[in-house]
Amino acid sequence: MKERRRFVRIPESSEITYRIVSETRTEHFITQNISRGGVRFFVHEFIPQGTLLKIKLKLKKTCFSFEALAQVRWIEEDTFSERFEIGVQFIDISHNSTKYLLHYIDTLLKPEA
Repeated sequence: MKERRRFVRIPESSEITYRIVSETRTEHFITQNISRGGVRFFVHEFIPQGTLLKIKLKLKKTCFSFEALAQVRWIEEDTFSERFEIGVQFIDISHNSTKYLLHYIDTLLKPEA
């Protein structure tokens, strides 16, 4: 089976804060995985595909955090809870944040010596 994903995803439990761009209320969650192109996490409300989110992500194993504009690519109801699992794609992220994120992912992918 051919891999459709463009970027390698790693399991990651980092703090994420998001708000829908047209609203002021923010929500806090923990990520499920992260890649150079986006992040997967849970939310308590249905958010339509295509919705723009302002996110802030604090990487677990460092003190680095960054903000980005992201777009909802998919959302699925979690049958075991009253939550939804969501996948978002970064659509506006600074060059420095991208560079640090790539370094962070590469570091986690390297086998420990």
